[in-house]
Amino acid sequence: MTNLEVRSHVSRDLLQNAAMFKNERLVAWEYVSNGLDYVDPGTNPIVRVRLDARQKRITVEDNGRGMDWAALQNFFVMHGENADRKAGRPGRGRFGTGKSAAFGIGDTLRITSTRKGIRSRVELTRQELLGMNSGDPVPVNVLEREVKTESQNGTMVEIEGVHLRSLDQAGVIAYIERHLAHWPKNVTVFVNNHECEFAEPPVERVERFVPVGAESDLLGNVELIVKVSKSPLGEDLRGIAIFADGVWHETTLLSSRGKDMSEFIFGEIDIKRLDTDSATPAAFDASRSMKLNPDNPLVGAIFAFIGPRVENVRKALVESQRQQRSTEQAKRLQQEASKIEEIINQDFEAFRKRLQKVKATAATAGFDTSESPTPDQRGADGGDDFLFGGEEPATVVAEGEVGTTGTGQGGKGGEPRRLNPIVTPNPDGKSAGHYEKPGAERPNNRGGFQIEFDNQGEASARAIYQREKRTIYVNLDHPQIANALKGHGVEDPVFRRLAYEVAFSEYAIALAMELDHREEFLDPQDAIVEIRETIHRIARAAAQLYA
Repeated sequence: MTNLEVRSHVSRDLLQNAAMFKNERLVAWEYVSNGLDYVDPGTNPIVRVRLDARQKRITVEDNGRGMDWAALQNFFVMHGENADRKAGRPGRGRFGTGKSAAFGIGDTLRITSTRKGIRSRVELTRQELLGMNSGDPVPVNVLEREVKTESQNGTMVEIEGVHLRSLDQAGVIAYIERHLAHWPKNVTVFVNNHECEFAEPPVERVERFVPVGAESDLLGNVELIVKVSKSPLGEDLRGIAIFADGVWHETTLLSSRGKDMSEFIFGEIDIKRLDTDSATPAAFDASRSMKLNPDNPLVGAIFAFIGPRVENVRKALVESQRQQRSTEQAKRLQQEASKIEEIINQDFEAFRKRLQKVKATAATAGFDTSESPTPDQRGADGGDDFLFGGEEPATVVAEGEVGTTGTGQGGKGGEPRRLNPIVTPNPDGKSAGHYEKPGAERPNNRGGFQIEFDNQGEASARAIYQREKRTIYVNLDHPQIANALKGHGVEDPVFRRLAYEVAFSEYAIALAMELDHREEFLDPQDAIVEIRETIHRIARAAAQLYA
């Protein structure tokens, strides 16, 4: 009688794990963290990441302890037990899936590693993985085995045949720097020619909370640190970072997410018990999703502790902002902001119509418009859908498709109905359309840019653009602006002209960011040209403000 066994199709298992690593940020950090984690005593880790968009290639090279032949064999064991964790040293290596990361975005993984004067070099390709028809182990190509060398200890990971349209260097840098914020200070990481260094945003104040009673019994001796930034934070910096013995697992604002002033809140908490928690369901999995499982009892307790504290801080910020905006100076600043908004939004509306006219012309001429924004991207150029029927001039770019049947109750029992044509705004168009918020029952006004004067700290930039709110914040604490305001006042031309110039320059950059988000630029030079042209347009349009 044949025994039943649990088996695994190795190549399929590896590729399925690889699918968790969906972008260059996750992949690069997977190998960077290995280079930072596994070093000889007394060695200051140095990791160099090279992103080659032209060659579709990524390399990650470190001065870690390297791998001998036995360590390389263990590296390629799926879900193998991490030697450091087995020896009682905590770290990220829990699930043994890192070797698959490269195949999340690329076709070839090549590893060259040196340990104690001995170098080995191996390679694995996607084509070989796809060619496996059984559950047998996947052979790894050995390019070099235990060759003597004078090179120092270290490992180089090469990923070739990257499938991504482009390599987001800025995104990789930001992701690595966010992790380095909680790493020992003796590490160095380069991405191309940039040295990654995390700079904490300027902090207005810090509040600390410790659990008591039953919460303390569950969470242990921990401290929640909630910080209030002087300036709005980017999406990747907002929220409370949750760690397990130094390993970052999630950043969250919980119920405060998306609410007024939540963009100023960040902080951290380290729950060591997360690393050893064995409850079901598990607190986290192998997906590197940066999300904890709220159904896990310990995670639920963590969220219950963090959520109300963050929300109280946010509410206090809202009240403080309300009081600040009621002052006379704030009211005068808002009047100036309105003047700037009028100029900017007139330019934005004219620009948007020109862009849509170009797309409409291309569509009617039969050119490929597949790069046009998808419905979930339309917010980048106004936040509204443009639909058939209404008073706005438009051009039909595609006929409506056949929809569900019915003219009676529930849409049943009738002939198939034809959906409305797809239209795009066009001042010279002979059809008609209207703007409508996605999911809205009635048309709404189109969104535009907003200007706000805010105190964001002396170290912050003159202006910051927050994309989700489409708001440009002019920093009253910047030395240049602060001196103009202090010496002359809101109504004085010196301050007003400086404020206009700062806001207009930031608008030009913001508009380029919006276009880049829609992937309108094929070359980085396109963004530079667009910024220059926007500044030229806006300077002419705003000339009367300087009179």
